[in-house]
Amino acid sequence: MIGAGAAGIAIARAFVGTRTRVAVIESGGLGVDRVAQSLNVGANLGLPYYDLAQARERRFGGTTMRWSGRCAPLDPIDFATRPWVPHSGWPIGPEVLDPYYRRAQDVLDVGEYRYDASLWQDIGLEPDGFDPATFAVRFWRIRARRFGHAFRQDLADAANVTVYLNGTVVSLAPDHDANSIRHVVVQSICGREVIVTARHFVLATGGIENARLLLASDEVERAGIGNGRDLVGRFFMEHPKCRVARIETPDPHGLLERWRKQFPRGMPKLWPALVPTAAVQERHGILNSSLAFYYRSAVGMSAAALRARPPGPAAIARSMAEIPANLVRRYVRRRSVVFAPQALHLLARGEQAPDRNSRVVLSNDRDALGQRRADLDWRLGEIDKRSARVLTELAATEFARLRLGRIMPAAWLSDGSPDGWPLPRPGDATQDHHDHLQGGNHHIGTTRMATDPSRGVTDADARVFGKANLFVAGSSVFPTSGWANPTLTIVALALRLADHLKARLP
Repeated sequence: MIGAGAAGIAIARAFVGTRTRVAVIESGGLGVDRVAQSLNVGANLGLPYYDLAQARERRFGGTTMRWSGRCAPLDPIDFATRPWVPHSGWPIGPEVLDPYYRRAQDVLDVGEYRYDASLWQDIGLEPDGFDPATFAVRFWRIRARRFGHAFRQDLADAANVTVYLNGTVVSLAPDHDANSIRHVVVQSICGREVIVTARHFVLATGGIENARLLLASDEVERAGIGNGRDLVGRFFMEHPKCRVARIETPDPHGLLERWRKQFPRGMPKLWPALVPTAAVQERHGILNSSLAFYYRSAVGMSAAALRARPPGPAAIARSMAEIPANLVRRYVRRRSVVFAPQALHLLARGEQAPDRNSRVVLSNDRDALGQRRADLDWRLGEIDKRSARVLTELAATEFARLRLGRIMPAAWLSDGSPDGWPLPRPGDATQDHHDHLQGGNHHIGTTRMATDPSRGVTDADARVFGKANLFVAGSSVFPTSGWANPTLTIVALALRLADHLKARLP
């Protein structure tokens, strides 16, 4: 097992108590290490993106050690081949993953497998009556389980599982006919090198590093392992998100009361969102995306924004007045607290269409271990922007019909250019982070599943095409991203892969 994030730990736990010996090799340690993190350094060649050194964590537990905990399954349409979405379609259907989603619920401690509008009853609120033929209500279940803490003892106590920390796999070595992996080379920062052999290898290092390691293992296959069709690293996807509209409404408090993050007793946190139905997606030729509500106030301004534009006495007084109300709103079920948000907005979190030119590539720069770094060329296309615009227009129609207020679309949506996204303005510390394009630190699609090697890197069982014993775990195998955060699906696929490997082993 190469990597000890959500996927790697889930698979290793599935083997606890079996006859199979499992070695888990993790590049980092138990905590964040500056030198290990420096191995993540890379350049952003395309759209502005997060600092790659900080966008993922090399440590036991991986990025679950700092994730927000949002869980939701993919929708059935996400698995389908959609004529209006090039390169869409999974080699497995939702019915295959359904039992593994149910098991993943327990791993992530997010309660029962239910994410639909029936959850309104659990939180004691009435929905607004959005047309169910246009919008479906979906909920995130939110429980930020830190795998490094939650499952460390499980693996430490397992007689058949050994975790090796601070060892970075730098290359995969195929056998003489390149049909399988003979061993992997592991290096420590201090220069020690170890050869590790195994019957099966699972690459579970995240969407950027999975691709980088396959590309960099080029001693036998010059283009990199699994890259005979030039597909490794391609189809990088995120969940692009940004503000798409301002809401003018006589009842901002009422809207937020229903659509804010909810804290039902005895359950994970819940957060509702509006998602276009499958029929609407097909009719308009758009991607699967979600709309959530948020408000902006002086309390929510960033430290940088406050330094650049300190609020005056009146703003400070308003902010101080909001604090008790917001504390009550967060911890006490109530309908009567009056507060005045500075602005109420719609935030779109979109599926990104697969694009072969959105990709991870090898850099000419090398890291502390002498390995070529990974650079990211993140790209978005016309359908990504059009989906955000159509989604906003549909919301405006529903708001008008229900007399909830007016939707004032953001100016960037009317820009006819497909790349006319609201990009951050360098040096402007006053901008709200929701005002410009960003992602979710979700690295998806660089070793995608497919029915044959002309369409992807791995098969329906997550095995690298042409390699009998090399498998990939994590969101890099997703052919499409859907609107939902990826971790629940990552764990479900990991559990499925564990069952597949068990069936292959004596």
